[in-house]
Amino acid sequence: MKKNTGITRFIFPLFLGTILFFGCKPPEVTDGAQFLPEEDFLNAFQTDTFQIKVKTTTEDNVNSDELSLAVVGYQADPILGETVCKAYTQFRLSALTPEFPDQMEIDSVVMSLAFNASYYGTPMRQRFSVHPLAEILIKDSSYNAQRIVAVQPTDLVKDGEEWVEIDTKNPAVVGGDTTVPQLRIPLDLQLGQYLTHPTDPSVLDSQTAFLEYFKGVCIESRGRYDAVMRYDLIDPTTKITVYYRDLSGTTPDTLLYDFVVNTDCARYNYFEHRYQNTALANVKQADVDGDEYYYIQSGGGLKAIIELPTLMNLKAGNKVINKAELIVPVDFDAAFTQFDVLYLRYENEEGDLKILPDEVSQSISGTYNASSRRYKFNITRYVQSLMTGEIESSPLHLIGGTSGVSVKRAVAHGPNFNPANPSENTRLIVTFAE
Repeated sequence: MKKNTGITRFIFPLFLGTILFFGCKPPEVTDGAQFLPEEDFLNAFQTDTFQIKVKTTTEDNVNSDELSLAVVGYQADPILGETVCKAYTQFRLSALTPEFPDQMEIDSVVMSLAFNASYYGTPMRQRFSVHPLAEILIKDSSYNAQRIVAVQPTDLVKDGEEWVEIDTKNPAVVGGDTTVPQLRIPLDLQLGQYLTHPTDPSVLDSQTAFLEYFKGVCIESRGRYDAVMRYDLIDPTTKITVYYRDLSGTTPDTLLYDFVVNTDCARYNYFEHRYQNTALANVKQADVDGDEYYYIQSGGGLKAIIELPTLMNLKAGNKVINKAELIVPVDFDAAFTQFDVLYLRYENEEGDLKILPDEVSQSISGTYNASSRRYKFNITRYVQSLMTGEIESSPLHLIGGTSGVSVKRAVAHGPNFNPANPSENTRLIVTFAE
């Protein structure tokens, strides 16, 4: 196998034949030449033949707590397998020490969840289950996207009311008032009795005592058509409402009380990724080679590790990096949501992931270009820092954004996706001068 040196020199026109032999070209304006002084343009160097090694691995360190959106549903992906999303959240008293009459009758109990505008899949009917938590959520604790909190076996959804229509566009009408589009899940009437008449009434005098009494719920769903919905937990219409009648007077009064979600509530999203019967079936046990394809997935799913073993060949000599771009082409499938932005991180000596200096200067980009179907990263400052020794050479981690509140993916072309057409492959283009 021919060894890849990763460096080709451009001196025009004296060594034009040599340039053509190696299949190289002088840097174009879009390749970083705009950073060169005009008199140095003909002596510019450029290469895109660096050796690149990529692998797909699991992304284990994604916290999904204290976010404003709940993610609930199921999605099947022929490439990445199945994803199950559940939401865990506390509910608090809307006011301390509520007074409920001894003679009262529960009319209904409804959990309402305000829809977020974005969702994934085909929202139609979904079958919901709501389970009370068996352990308390701690507000000051961090919750990983794969953390499992114990729940009680009881399903709080009212018998026969498990299937609920999903309507994200039309306003809801509640008690004659028009309000935001929302999901409304009927809950068991016994929950209303449990919340309003605890054995120890003092639990209604303190938020802390109430949260120990009613620890919260886990919300999950599955539909005939795959869909993952997002709900705004901090919206005031997200709550559990108990509708009841006061029977102590001559004429029964219909009243209500809300148990609410706010920023003081502990909450997090849970993601389960099932890769069986896919090329990633064993990714949780071992990294998967990304020579042809590699993958990025939200919800603590997948990320890519990129190594550039020949990049440090540039260090020989007194070189100035004028531009360095990492190009990541991807496949497109309208049935699934692409990441708007991908992010690069490098490992420091302690193994911690750090942002690149190009991101600090807000020049890194990494946004998805729908027309070219690729992500492009300007990592000029990072590569220059490698050359000067300010940053030690280490693998790059390619990860997705909004990971704790979304179901997004990127199916990226590896460095040898199409050997006959390198423009379709992940590659690094570096323009520099001496």
